[in-house]
Amino acid sequence: MIEKIGHLLGRLVKEKDGFEGLKNGLEKFFNELKEFRDFEFSAELVDGKLVTRSRCPIHEYFKIWCDCCCLNFIKGFARAYGVKEVKRISKQPEEKECVFEFK
Repeated sequence: MIEKIGHLLGRLVKEKDGFEGLKNGLEKFFNELKEFRDFEFSAELVDGKLVTRSRCPIHEYFKIWCDCCCLNFIKGFARAYGVKEVKRISKQPEEKECVFEFK
C-alpha cells in the first residue's frame, strides 16, 4: 500500500520520465518540506545514476516510517518515472543522512 501511495504522489509531481524527471519530481515534492527546520534534501546525477541525500527529522517522531515504509514509498515514487532499481545506502539515525541510489 505504501508503494502505491508513493507511486501516486510521484505521478502528481511528474513532468517527464527517467532520472532527470525523477530528480525534478523529488526536488519538487521535498521542497514542500522545507518548512521543517531540520529537513535538508539534495539530488545529483552521478555516473548514470541518481543519488539523493537527506537529513530528515522523521526518525525522531515516527521511526517506524524509516524502518518499514520509507524504502517502499520511494520505490513507488521512482516507479512513476520508469526507474525500477532503488537502493538505500544509509539511513538516519544510524548514519548522519539518508542516502538512496537509483539505477
